[in-house]
Amino acid sequence: MMMKVRAAKRFTLLSAILFACCTTALAMQGDPPYSVAHPQALAGLSVPQLVLKPVDQAGLLASDARQLGASGENAEKRLRVATPNRVDADTDHAGVWVPLADGGRLWRLQLHADGATDLRLGFDRFDVPAGVTLHLIAPSTSAYEGPFTSSDASPDHQLWLAPFAGDTLVLELHVPPGVQLTPHAVHLSSAGTGYRNTTGAGGFTLFGAGASGTCNIDVVCPLGNPYPFEISAVAKFYFDTTEGSFLCTGTLMNDIAQDFKPYFLTADHCINTQAEATSMSLIWNYESPTCGAHGGGSTADTQNGGATLVAHRADVDFSLVRLNSMPSSAFNVAYAGWDANGTATAGSIGIHHPSGWVKAITQNTHTLTTINNCIGTGGGSTATHWKTGPYAQGTTEGGSSGSALLIPSNAPGGGGGRVIGMLSGGGAACSGSVPNTLTDCYGKFSVAFDGSSASQRLSDWLAATSDTIFRNGFEGATAATTAEPASVRSVPSVVRPASDAGK
Repeated sequence: MMMKVRAAKRFTLLSAILFACCTTALAMQGDPPYSVAHPQALAGLSVPQLVLKPVDQAGLLASDARQLGASGENAEKRLRVATPNRVDADTDHAGVWVPLADGGRLWRLQLHADGATDLRLGFDRFDVPAGVTLHLIAPSTSAYEGPFTSSDASPDHQLWLAPFAGDTLVLELHVPPGVQLTPHAVHLSSAGTGYRNTTGAGGFTLFGAGASGTCNIDVVCPLGNPYPFEISAVAKFYFDTTEGSFLCTGTLMNDIAQDFKPYFLTADHCINTQAEATSMSLIWNYESPTCGAHGGGSTADTQNGGATLVAHRADVDFSLVRLNSMPSSAFNVAYAGWDANGTATAGSIGIHHPSGWVKAITQNTHTLTTINNCIGTGGGSTATHWKTGPYAQGTTEGGSSGSALLIPSNAPGGGGGRVIGMLSGGGAACSGSVPNTLTDCYGKFSVAFDGSSASQRLSDWLAATSDTIFRNGFEGATAATTAEPASVRSVPSVVRPASDAGK
């Protein structure tokens, strides 16, 4: 395997010190909101408040724990992080408009939920012209996220944002002089009230909230050294269902044309409707700055805009979406390679976000075996999954669902780092500072590769034909050209012999 130092992602000593001393992960921040840059302009003005139902954090965590216990070793590993609230607030009928001295305007609305650790907002309408910006602001500290613009919205003009820390936030929409909004241009329809503190604000006080188990291994540790491309391809993401806001993990995938299409692989039990795909917000490069820190990473590399669901299937539990925008070139992400051969390897590697916390790496030293879907989806299909574990290093947790299973770097015959599965679930967890002795199941990439139609298989999207058995990964996912970059690994794609076609 080609080894390459991820120089763009290395932290300076000063950065490491700053991250280590702060409990709140840095979020997406650009130019400050108007009210922060010009506080005198709004002095003494009140903001209308929309009060959401209070959050019983302890009760919700206990309920989740009971449900997880009832599922036993067959538990799926997506993670609910917020309860749902349907709201109806737009720029015409809620909040307040404030005229500015330069002829511009501000629209402001405050949201509050007693007991919430964070708030996740969904706008089913965000159709604003160029120059209009939205910020989220913590009124007590003036901490903020944004600006968000029309470029952050999905093609159908929806805007879903990653959770904002705290139980109170102010929405601030700035309209520059001479710019007009159409009626109902901005409509807030959803406000998830968080109870797991996945932003890390204020530290962690309740068992099961926030940080993942101590047996997890940071990707910056030596176990992660052979997998710089694959680590860069992994992101955690939030999405919404009728049950609330959830968190899973996914991987940016290379295709045979190597033309930078942002295909993102995860689990069907995470994303299986277009509405869920539209609501996706991704966080790239959320990693500990030093091995063993188990925290302190930045969530600044946030990608909004959602995705388009292109293929999914419940039996093998895979979902492939195409992100509606490219990851920013500043994120330095990579595309992961894959292997559809279906050969059991002597061990495996997982890269994921346990409990939605900093990116972790897991080592399984047992030869993979074929089993049925362990979370019970997909009807009567058999032999759809790989069994992994017990793990030698690290584990998986809620929030790890959808993460990729990789061929180890030292595998006989090569292919190290290629994706061969997607996490469904299982009973693996930390037992104190070491992994427990339970196992997981991952949907087989080789089974997901073939299917009855393009919407139920991977081959139509990632390969030239179903006879292609693997593709290597590469760095440079955000390049503007479709030419093959110099950093592409040297091994070409390979097609199956005729006798193996359709395997």
